[in-house]
Amino acid sequence: MASPTTIDLDLQSVRRQFPALALKIEGQPVVYLDNPAGTQVPQRVIDRTAEYWRTMNANRGGAFVTSEQTDDLIAQVRQAAAVFLNAASADEIVFGPNMTTLTFAVSRAIGRELRPGDEILVTRLEHDANVSPWLALQEQGVIVRFVDIAVPECTLDIEDFERQLGPRTRLVAVTHASNAVGTIPDLAAISRAAHAAGAWVWVDAVHYGPHGPIDVRAIDCDFLVCSSYKFYGPHQGLLYGRRELLERLRPYKVRPASDEGPSRWETGTQNHECLAGILGAFEYLA
Repeated sequence: MASPTTIDLDLQSVRRQFPALALKIEGQPVVYLDNPAGTQVPQRVIDRTAEYWRTMNANRGGAFVTSEQTDDLIAQVRQAAAVFLNAASADEIVFGPNMTTLTFAVSRAIGRELRPGDEILVTRLEHDANVSPWLALQEQGVIVRFVDIAVPECTLDIEDFERQLGPRTRLVAVTHASNAVGTIPDLAAISRAAHAAGAWVWVDAVHYGPHGPIDVRAIDCDFLVCSSYKFYGPHQGLLYGRRELLERLRPYKVRPASDEGPSRWETGTQNHECLAGILGAFEYLA
C-alpha cells in the first residue's frame, strides 16, 4: 500500500500573507470560523486594489493614459478569468457585483426566449440565488420543477432528474457543490442529458470554487457563475456564458452601451478596483 502523500507546508509563511490573521479584538487574536461564507484576502489582493486607486483610477473609454490602463486591466482580468474557468475565450467572461445579480440579469434575458408552458428544472440542493431568479419567470407562464435529493446521502436523485427532464425543458439550474450539504452532482452527465433534450445548463459554482478546479468545457455547461470572495478575492461575481448564447440573448441595458462582446452584459460602470483585486486573487492561486 502506498504511503499517504504529505505536504510540507510552512503555515507561518501562509499566515503572513493574510493581514487579517494578525488582527486582534480586545487584545485577543481572531479565529475566523465563518469560512463557508467567504475567505480573507492575501496581501497580493490588497496591493492590486490599492495600486489601481493610486495609479490608474479612471472611467473606461477615454483617450488618456489612466483610462487606457483601466481598459488594459479589465482585458487582463477577463483573460485570467477565462484561464481560471477553462473557457474557450475571454469573450465568454462577464463581471458583475455578485452571482445573484448576474443570475437575475441573465435569467431575465433568457426569459425573453421562453414561452408559456416551457419548463425549467431546479434541484433541491440549490442556494436560493439559483432558485428565485427562475421562479420569477413563472409570472410569464414558465413552469419550474424541482428535482429531489436522495436520502440519506443528500445527493441529487438522478432518476428523478431523468423523469422530469422532458421535451418542454428549456434550462436546468444545478449547483456544482451544495452550500448546505456539500454534495457534488455529476455535472457532465447532467449536461449530456440536458443537451440531448434540447435544454441549457446553468451551474452555480460559488461554493465549489474554493475546493477544486472549475472546468466549464469538461462539464460542458452553457452558463456558470461564481464569486471571487470565496477564493481569496474581493466581493465580486463572475459569469461564464457560451459565446454563441451571450451573442444570441438580448441583455437589459442602456441604449448607449456597447452591443459588442461581454461588456454588453456589464450594466453601468464596473467596480474596477475589485476587478484589480480579482487579478490579485488569480495571481495568488497561481
